[in-house]
Amino acid sequence: MKKNALIAVSLATVMTLTPVFTTNVFADVNTDIQKQDKKINDLKSKKGDLESQLSKLVADMESAKKNAKKLQAEFDNTGKELKKLNSDIKEINERIKEREEVLKERARAMQKTSNSNAYLDVILGSENFSDLVNRVSAVNQLVDSDKSILDDQKNDEEALKTKQNDVKKKQEAQRVAIHKFEAEQNKIESQKAEKEAVVAQLAADQASAEKDKASLVSERDKQAAAAKERARLLAAAAAPTAGVEENNSSSEAASPAASSATSERTSSASTANASSNNSASSASSNQNSNAGNASSPSNSNNSSSNVQPSGSGYSAMISAARAQLGKPYSLGATGPSAFDCSGFTSYAFRAAGISLPRTSGGQYAAAQKVSASQAKPGDLVFFNYGSGIAHVGIYVGGGQMINAQNDGVKYDNISSGYWAKYLVGYGRVANF
Repeated sequence: MKKNALIAVSLATVMTLTPVFTTNVFADVNTDIQKQDKKINDLKSKKGDLESQLSKLVADMESAKKNAKKLQAEFDNTGKELKKLNSDIKEINERIKEREEVLKERARAMQKTSNSNAYLDVILGSENFSDLVNRVSAVNQLVDSDKSILDDQKNDEEALKTKQNDVKKKQEAQRVAIHKFEAEQNKIESQKAEKEAVVAQLAADQASAEKDKASLVSERDKQAAAAKERARLLAAAAAPTAGVEENNSSSEAASPAASSATSERTSSASTANASSNNSASSASSNQNSNAGNASSPSNSNNSSSNVQPSGSGYSAMISAARAQLGKPYSLGATGPSAFDCSGFTSYAFRAAGISLPRTSGGQYAAAQKVSASQAKPGDLVFFNYGSGIAHVGIYVGGGQMINAQNDGVKYDNISSGYWAKYLVGYGRVANF
């Protein structure tokens, strides 16, 4: 009787302490879960801020595109104006030639009079005063006409010089406007790419934190299920003691066996539960391992700067570049009907199986820098107008490059003249 009572009290004590122990374990897991929640929320906040900045950059890019269309329209109008100016200059030159011929004819006529006093002879040969007045008037008209022609010629020559200067100024202003846009476009796209990379990393970190949280929640649920099962087994083990207390003789005789059976059931249930937990833990571990293996990146190398093209690579690239000679410049264009500077280089190198970044700044960053003495045909050549890399061309040797600029796709000298003062250096993206 006393023994059974003692067992009942012990079981009751164990059942009372089990929730306390379980609650402490749950408290630790819940703390870890709360930490993961905080980490996830912090990551979401940072990602949200960057996404807002990205939205602004996208808006800036859209604004830049509108400005680009406006600039392109102005460029087209300037091209039409330049054509008209060239036509005017041609007409002026023709008029100057015509007047030069008139003066030459007048000079030849003077030479036929045999002496330099032809006008004086005409006046002295008058028959009367009236004839003299008429002859003097005629001579004056001829002299005035000669003087007018000479004055017109000088004026036309001055107009020609003025128009030529206007053409040069318009060309320079157009170049500066295009270069500024290219620099601004590179800057925005570079910032956008950097922020997109950070957002992608934050998204990966958030996914990892959520996965860790899910594992903690799963572990907490397993512990709760195990605690519930232990409580059930303890309750089941305590139930027979009530029947034993009602019948002293029967319970005293049967108590060793009942005790042994209860012990065996408890031990068996505990073993089964432990085995179940171990299996679940092993499965969870295998799943985590498999998940980790599935998310591991491959070792493939996609860097364009490491491409080793065949001997025909340069021929394919330069052939594609030369085929575009004379095609017009258009901001943001990547071909094949029109190009901007980096769109042209990307198009040409794609023919050799080499992928380049979209912008001149990106191509500069991806290229292996080489000195002027090391530069060889097939290298890229870069230019800076004061606010970062803003122009790129393909070096063809002999101080020449082929590039897309405001005059279209053409060859340009980079060792002297306009381009020399903006030259930054050379970069290699393929070992031709």
